[in-house]
Amino acid sequence: MKGKNTMQSQFKKELKEFNNRAKNFYSNNELAKQSIKFARQKINNALNDKGILDFKLLPKLLSNNPKLEKSGKYEVLTNGLSLAPSFISGYNTCNFASNCAFVCLNFSGHGQEHMLNNGKHIVLIARIIRTIIFYEYRQQFLKQLHKEIKSFYNKVMNKNKKENKNYIPSIRLNVLSDILWEKIDITLFTDNPDITFYDYTKNPNRNVSHINNYSLTFSRNEHNDLYCEQAFNNNMNVAIVFDIKKGYTIPKTFRNKNVLDGDLHDARFLDKNNNYVGLRKKGFKTDTSGFFINVKSFFNPVKMAS
Repeated sequence: MKGKNTMQSQFKKELKEFNNRAKNFYSNNELAKQSIKFARQKINNALNDKGILDFKLLPKLLSNNPKLEKSGKYEVLTNGLSLAPSFISGYNTCNFASNCAFVCLNFSGHGQEHMLNNGKHIVLIARIIRTIIFYEYRQQFLKQLHKEIKSFYNKVMNKNKKENKNYIPSIRLNVLSDILWEKIDITLFTDNPDITFYDYTKNPNRNVSHINNYSLTFSRNEHNDLYCEQAFNNNMNVAIVFDIKKGYTIPKTFRNKNVLDGDLHDARFLDKNNNYVGLRKKGFKTDTSGFFINVKSFFNPVKMAS
């Protein structure tokens, strides 16, 4: 027990250090500072003299293009809310982040730092706008989020009817963040019982067992290994990121448990319990922190057939 308590104390100490590092890093990051400036200009232009936001002048909270996920007989249409992670917006949306604050999915895909348009990173600015509104105009944000969730559900139902399909509507509220939505507004879930919500989390204290349509997958990093077993004991899966590039095989087992290929689809609520969910690193060169699991000592990745 003493050893575990020591590890937990060390974990909390390291977490505080990482948060301070991330805060200092992004407060001095030119791209982040310029993007915050542009984001606030956009928000100010959408405000009337009574402090009401015109959301028609702002980026949508949920993504415009729902992603189709296929897993066996299931077809899932997933939408997501992308806030700015870590301290990029000036607000910390990932209290339990470690080195992932610096190697985040925010900087892969359309979020890559070089993807500027006339000197502006449109994708990053949109994420910062959503985040600032979430923290500074909370009630207006939630009202608009409820509205967009209903709209998404109706679109999926209409698509099902038109195509004679049975797509499952699902939503990720934390694409790049780790907000405790179960405490922010539980009616997001209770008002939408036919939508499945799911997220990754690094927060070992979250418990959504009382919410039937919200599924969490614990996300392992280099400092929270001691909580992985706790996640398994709570019938949760654990996501791990291997130091393996896209297009290469991942291990089938890890630490005596099966590994599901998490890159085949992202609908984590469809996964069988008590497994690791293996992910490949995306958009990054090297990492020496231990966030990515080095497989050289026990596995040789093989290029997959295209």
